Amino acid sequence: MIRELTPAEMKSILSSINREQHFLYYSYLTARKHNTVHYGQFTEQGELLGVLAFFRGLSFYAFSVFPVEKSFCLRSVLAFTKEQLNLPDNAVGNVIVNEEVMAVLASQLELVKSPKKLLLMKHIHQEALPPVDTSVLHLGPPYFELIESKMADLDTMAFSKEELQYPFYGVMEQHELIAVGGYHIYSEDYVELGNIGTDVRWRRQGYGKKICAELTRAGRRVTSNVYLNVIEENVGAIYLYQSIGYELMCKQNMVEFII
Repeated sequence: MIRELTPAEMKSILSSINREQHFLYYSYLTARKHNTVHYGQFTEQGELLGVLAFFRGLSFYAFSVFPVEKSFCLRSVLAFTKEQLNLPDNAVGNVIVNEEVMAVLASQLELVKSPKKLLLMKHIHQEALPPVDTSVLHLGPPYFELIESKMADLDTMAFSKEELQYPFYGVMEQHELIAVGGYHIYSEDYVELGNIGTDVRWRRQGYGKKICAELTRAGRRVTSNVYLNVIEENVGAIYLYQSIGYELMCKQNMVEFII
């Protein structure tokens, strides 16, 4: 049986889920909950086998999956979800899962291309943060249009306008926003840095490190759980994050598949 989860069922999952092993789905149960719909597969006895969730409001088809038992049939739940939400044929879905889940579910997905390796990192060593840099500004509402324009320029696919409610930091040069960063999640529970980028003309000059350090510092003021995701092949960025106190928590896969 496949049906939408009840609030009580979602609360029960949240009480036992490992945030770092199921980082994306954890956000669907918490900070992103109001924009998501969750479909569960159950045995005839009512035992939950697994969940597929969909996030509304992004420019692409964003899913998250949480298998509970090996008998979970992702294909069946995906077909049900597609019908319920009236998703188009042959559209491309996106999901992020840890390596263990990937090994179990890969055979059930029609992949568009080879998955990208994505590393979840957590800020551990607060003493590694550099001193405050006064060139990094907190960007309030007067900067919102500029931020949105820069997000488009940087092609930050995961940016949503809703994230403007979270703090943004940036560096201005000659009235131009040359480097910027914000958060995908900003709460007392946990923080996830995101939407970080530097104008191509100003790269390799240390602005990314300055932005990340200030975002991390601001995040640590509200919670000790400060995270970010980085593509495994981006060795330079990984080294940067390690230099300001981040450590690897979980290896994940970014997967594109046919819905």
